[in-house]
Amino acid sequence: MIELVKNTSLVITIQNGNFLKQQTSLLFATIALFLAISTTTTLKAQEAKVIAILNFSGTVGSYPIEMKLEINQKSDSVSGEYYYTKTGNLQQILLEGMLKYGVLNLQESVYNDKKGYYEKTGTFRLAYVDQVALNGSWQKPTKNAPSLTVKLVARENLKAFNPSSYIFQFNRNRVKLDYIPADAQYYFDLQSLKIFVNKSMRWAFVDFDDVFTKEAQIELQDFNFDGYLDFKLPIYYPGLAKGDYSYRYFIYHPDKRGFIQHKDLNEMGVMFFNSVKKQAETIDADGNGNEGTKYYKWQSGKFHLIKEERVYENDPYTHYTHYKIENGKSVLVKKEKKK
Repeated sequence: MIELVKNTSLVITIQNGNFLKQQTSLLFATIALFLAISTTTTLKAQEAKVIAILNFSGTVGSYPIEMKLEINQKSDSVSGEYYYTKTGNLQQILLEGMLKYGVLNLQESVYNDKKGYYEKTGTFRLAYVDQVALNGSWQKPTKNAPSLTVKLVARENLKAFNPSSYIFQFNRNRVKLDYIPADAQYYFDLQSLKIFVNKSMRWAFVDFDDVFTKEAQIELQDFNFDGYLDFKLPIYYPGLAKGDYSYRYFIYHPDKRGFIQHKDLNEMGVMFFNSVKKQAETIDADGNGNEGTKYYKWQSGKFHLIKEERVYENDPYTHYTHYKIENGKSVLVKKEKKK
């Protein structure tokens, strides 16, 4: 089965040689564009580096923890962080290691304020069990230190969506525009994105007018906290010194068994996702001490603003604005300020 996606209003499914039209608008234009992309010799096809951002919940010994890992599927390198739920997520412990042959070895480190550098505080050796769990041990770096049993379960439904079976392929050109700065050689004009499952192409996205990329990279993550991995595509704005990057977001729909680009998320730009609290955040700052964080909850297919925190230059207070979701909209509840 192959799906060609021009935008969120058009999905053409080809199965056993028969066209099943879910919507006829732009049909022939989309097919022509797809064939042109497939045969153009100027396009450069490149397999994307895929980073899977996964979250695990469980225990080290008898202590509950939350762990977040970024797994580079090409190099098998892993980075991330975890925290003990008793102390909270403000005391993150950094992780770095490798995942090979189903075994995950991680070195943890914590910043020592007195010494002024990160020091190694422990190691994890974990078996990646059936794509859903991490089981193994944690041990201090001291000689003959006893080990603690580790049991972690993925928050994402990795059995339903195994990221290792997906291949993302970019088709793109080098940018040749007059206004591009001296580092123009690092930018590419994206023409299409194809997704292969078990070496068979399933989707091709072609709605990329003036979308610029650098490294061919895809990040898998559950944006709407339904258990299924979605993906985002890093994009760049050449010539800007600040705010020069953003993302294109694609949400996986289990009922359609496919991805749909989410225009609302695209407009929100750079977002951070908290799988424990099931909320997203955006951050802005002007460099002069005026900063803000907005918190969102997913409901009815989109994110709704639930809280905003702001600080201002020469103002000792933090300003809070609270909202509730009512009839599909964020409704102001109250404003307050605290020192």
